[in-house]
Amino acid sequence: MTIDERGNVETETKRALWRWRIFSATWLSYAGYYFCRKAFWVAKEQLGVAHHWDAQLLGVLGSIYLGCYAVGQFIAGAAGTRWGPRLVLLAGMAVSVGAHVVLGVANGVGTFAVFIGLNGFAQATGWSNNVGTMGNWTSRSERGRIMGLWCTNFQVGGVLASGLAAFFLGTSLGFRWSFF
Repeated sequence: MTIDERGNVETETKRALWRWRIFSATWLSYAGYYFCRKAFWVAKEQLGVAHHWDAQLLGVLGSIYLGCYAVGQFIAGAAGTRWGPRLVLLAGMAVSVGAHVVLGVANGVGTFAVFIGLNGFAQATGWSNNVGTMGNWTSRSERGRIMGLWCTNFQVGGVLASGLAAFFLGTSLGFRWSFF
């Protein structure tokens, strides 16, 4: 039995339950990020055909995403420390989902460029804040084992997201549904 920072008695059972909740929530969170990360790369060819965008323009759009993602990585960890990882994660996921809805209906290259960049910034909130949260709920001696299991999230999320985007791409609904 331990005493938490508020003076409440914390049993090992309560702590174990919270650790499982944190593990599950962060695992699902990071796997979920991939559903707004993979669609562009899966639908890129049909997106280009539909809008008459050439490979160079599609490459520029991909570079905008990746550049914003890289810059966002530097900001996201500090933002999580300042405002809390839960708030930053929820905001990042909400912005990413919103950006993807716009990407699914966008027809202009300017709109697409702005929202794919915004999605890159939003996607950057995932890793540092989820890993930081996991670090706070695990001891140093168990982190390798627990994080090894936790890191399955990006493989599972990536496969499911790519598969779902490809499924919609292959239906009569078309590339737009890959974003939705």
